[in-house]
Amino acid sequence: MIQVEVRLFNSLCKYGNGGNRFRFKLPKGTTVGAALRHIDVPEKEIFLLMHNGKNIMRGFGFESGIETERILKDGDILAFSGPVPFSRGYGSPVV
Repeated sequence: MIQVEVRLFNSLCKYGNGGNRFRFKLPKGTTVGAALRHIDVPEKEIFLLMHNGKNIMRGFGFESGIETERILKDGDILAFSGPVPFSRGYGSPVV
């Protein structure tokens, strides 16, 4: 088994059941796609997904898709974000 930490930001905090950080155990060899199904955050609401600090979106924004085939390891961190409020154009990157 591996332990993965999930962090939820912006509009996705509502999926945290009382907290925006939590950990859970998954079988060794679990992919990002399987972890997504486990935490039940709708993929269509994910604007940005970071795996250990690296963006794993195939492009930019809601319709870009996620690198779901990536294998997770013990101690990995997945950080999910909806669009960033108050940025220029709401949801565009803050630069």
